[in-house]
Amino acid sequence: MKETADEWLKPVKAHDRKDRKKRKEDRDKFYLQPDAQLESLLPPKDHCDALVEVYIDQFEQMHRIIHIPTFRREYSQFWENPTESRYAALTALVLAICAVANCIHTHESLRFTGMISNAHSTAEKWIKAVEEWQSRQSMKHRKLIHYQVACLLYLSKRVNTVKKKRFWTNSGALIQDGISVGLHREPSHMSGKISVYNQEMRRRIWATVQEFDMQASFDHGLPTLVSQLHYDVQPPRNLDDEDFDEDTTQLPPSKHGKEYTYSSYQNLARQSLPLRMELSRLLSGPPGEVDYDQVIRYTNDITHEIDSLPSWEHNNNNTHGGKRPLLAYTLLHIQLRQYIIPLHQPFLKLRKSNAKYQYSEIIYYNAARDIVLLHDKLYEQGIRCLNFLREDALTTAVNLCSVTMLQPRGSTNMIMINSQHTVKLLEKCLSMKEDRLLRCGNTEPWGYSIMCSALGLLEAHLGTKTTEQAKASSAERFVNLHYKLLANQEPPVSSQQTELSRIPGLEVAERAKVSIIPGFVPTTAAAAAALSSSSPSLSLSSSSFEQLLTHLSKSVTPFSFQGYPASSASQNTVDSLLPQPLPWMPTSIDPQAAQSFNPDFSLEALGLNLNELWGESWDFS
Repeated sequence: MKETADEWLKPVKAHDRKDRKKRKEDRDKFYLQPDAQLESLLPPKDHCDALVEVYIDQFEQMHRIIHIPTFRREYSQFWENPTESRYAALTALVLAICAVANCIHTHESLRFTGMISNAHSTAEKWIKAVEEWQSRQSMKHRKLIHYQVACLLYLSKRVNTVKKKRFWTNSGALIQDGISVGLHREPSHMSGKISVYNQEMRRRIWATVQEFDMQASFDHGLPTLVSQLHYDVQPPRNLDDEDFDEDTTQLPPSKHGKEYTYSSYQNLARQSLPLRMELSRLLSGPPGEVDYDQVIRYTNDITHEIDSLPSWEHNNNNTHGGKRPLLAYTLLHIQLRQYIIPLHQPFLKLRKSNAKYQYSEIIYYNAARDIVLLHDKLYEQGIRCLNFLREDALTTAVNLCSVTMLQPRGSTNMIMINSQHTVKLLEKCLSMKEDRLLRCGNTEPWGYSIMCSALGLLEAHLGTKTTEQAKASSAERFVNLHYKLLANQEPPVSSQQTELSRIPGLEVAERAKVSIIPGFVPTTAAAAAALSSSSPSLSLSSSSFEQLLTHLSKSVTPFSFQGYPASSASQNTVDSLLPQPLPWMPTSIDPQAAQSFNPDFSLEALGLNLNELWGESWDFS
């Protein structure tokens, strides 16, 4: 065929021949081009530096995605010589890193639009821009940095809770992309063109996407894609990034597991991977296929894996930018202990019919308790990344509440004896959840309310509060959080303002109410007439006045104060939006006082409504 083509097409200059060298030069030239749209989204250098440090200091000690010395060198040139070093892929990488760390970084003043913090909104904007850039890249000619960007995008979505129902499909897509380029195969057995540096980075990227998929599968109760996959790639070596670089020709041997490095988590997590994959297949399979003897055996296997983990010296975790063995230690323990809870959950209710299942109650309780205590140790060190990456605060709060409420009142078993300690554990869970919501915003309206309800149920079950008091305290905690969010609102621009602008004379009346008669709200037509006569520019028809009166009479709080409806005139100051002693709480005089709800309450009086507060969080996508 080639000879025929040369014979017939070459004489008429129709013969086409691939110039591979020129094509590669064109691709390299295109790769080095900047992207003005991405660059326009970059934060100021000082802010960007802080976000990069937060990411490296915390996330890179769990999931290895970048080679830190190489990245720091390129990042330095990124700002010092932007005309030559700011190519689009590196800009996308920096934006993705910033999106991961933006909500965790301590901002001086957090502002909210509805229930979403500005830090979360900015992170979402960066995620969307990088996703759009990534979708335009060739699937055939991808470099290491493209897979690093993909991993960072997934990580940023988990941290910022962006489309959480797609976490499992997104992690599966990362696995599929990795398989398509052979990340699951040992790179040293492949073509000799792969450098030693790229071989180790391929192992790290594969270990990262594998852990992403394992956790997403556990969270969703769905099978992992790697459970039936044959792979021969070796685990990442227990090495610090300073131990090798792009010019390394022979990789140093892996350090001992008791010596902590930035790659210790990935190296040790691989040891328990076969057991976790077997548990994933079991728990995501048809129910009822496991008997109690198997549950005991798996529990012993998990305990054995936990006992084999090294206990590094993690007392010096306050050093900024230093190694944090406590972070890797916590994640290694949690990702094993989490499987104990679903293993024993089906047997909790069988305790009443057979005493042998008491072991399940105790091991279930201990696993949930230990997960909370491990997270609490991290919070004492100011490490928030694991709480933002996982939903342990919510799940363990529900687990502790459910297993304690199964115990009969007045029992002297271990769980009931520790019941007051359990209440403190739930308080810790709520504090962790509140910290996350006050940084990201309440993107999930019901998660926090479930935790408040769980605490109230437990307090009522233990008898420390009456049912009405427990209900009231749960409601108080939930509403107090939203008071904090509302107190830090950006000036709202809502559709409600547009609707109110259609009421004739409303703007003039609002101005007159403040400037002419401060604190006075007209309640009769005569009062309105007096107000009109005092201001020649104000003229209201009777129908317009009725609309105005309906709007002005609405209270900005949903509850009556001491049995009387709260007037809007008393709520016109900013102080009314700040946390105050809540009026529906039972008083010391009448502890059984019922909540008195104000039927005229309207969120529109705050310039907000539920759809604007929670936005797309109602969407089930």
